[in-house]
Amino acid sequence: MGGFLRILVATTLLLLSVYSVAGTTRSYEFNIQLQNVTRLCHTRSMVTVNGKFPGPRIVAREGDRLLIKLRSGWADGPAYITQCPIQTGQSYVYNYTVVGQRGTLFWHAHISWLRASLYGPLIILPKLNVPYPFSKPYKEVPIIFGEWFNTDPEAIIA
Repeated sequence: MGGFLRILVATTLLLLSVYSVAGTTRSYEFNIQLQNVTRLCHTRSMVTVNGKFPGPRIVAREGDRLLIKLRSGWADGPAYITQCPIQTGQSYVYNYTVVGQRGTLFWHAHISWLRASLYGPLIILPKLNVPYPFSKPYKEVPIIFGEWFNTDPEAIIA
């Protein structure tokens, strides 16, 4: 019986250590939509994520798997650079594991004027029970700098 108990304890500890290293799967849904947004006393229609400008915050830890489902009523671009385009009215799931990254970054669109409105913070924390490479912060508050155009950015580009 003592041998069985040792094997059971060893197996349990092994499974717990694998679980703590593997990370967590974190899921997000990004619905791309037109929304009226007001800033600096000007209201204009712009493309947003989930009706927000800037877009939602993504928080993960090193080793976590991110699943980000993007739904769009429009065609996607730039096509055929890193993936096939998202067809009109369809969705695409970005699926990746956070490896070798830590800190506050930002996600953003890569096409023309959408860069002006589709962006948000991406916060990557250290793995659980792994210390920061500096003193642990008292508090963290993401500050996002962006641009606001009182007119349509497409008109400025043209």
